[in-house]
Amino acid sequence: MAFWTDKNTEPKRKFRFRVQIFTQSIAWYCKSITAPSFEITSIEHHFSDHVFHYPGKIKWSDVEVTLIDPAGDDDVVNKTLNLLDLSGYKIPETGQKNSDYDTFSKADLVSNNGNIVLEAISQDGGKVLEEWTLNNAFITNVKFGDFDYSSEDMREISITFKYDWASCNMENGKAYFT
Repeated sequence: MAFWTDKNTEPKRKFRFRVQIFTQSIAWYCKSITAPSFEITSIEHHFSDHVFHYPGKIKWSDVEVTLIDPAGDDDVVNKTLNLLDLSGYKIPETGQKNSDYDTFSKADLVSNNGNIVLEAISQDGGKVLEEWTLNNAFITNVKFGDFDYSSEDMREISITFKYDWASCNMENGKAYFT
């Protein structure tokens, strides 16, 4: 039943969500996150004087998370740099040793970090209405925010993630792309 005809039905709201970034606990300091989305490419086939279109590949779009940096035990800068460290990235010490040029792989980025889970929650916070899992997610971009003497705003950190596909579990038990 639609929410405008049933007084007991509440639509999903943008501000009712929780995010778990990798294996860490719920990121209560998450300000916003883009929901998973995809694009289906098309392929043209030319036959005689006609052009026919066929579906191609599905490409999942990047997800961007904006976090407030709470400092203390939940310091986002520290957690983000720790994720990078766990992935195998090391800052060169001297540029003179072979170990200064070690690199990391997708397997390192994905296996050491886990997945990202986005939950749309009910108005009382008791039920998960929709749960998205970003499978094989890894960080592709981090912006550690700005410092500005003319502002008293909280510092925001933006992280962009790539992933192979998103799984979705609904409140009614339906699962998609698992």
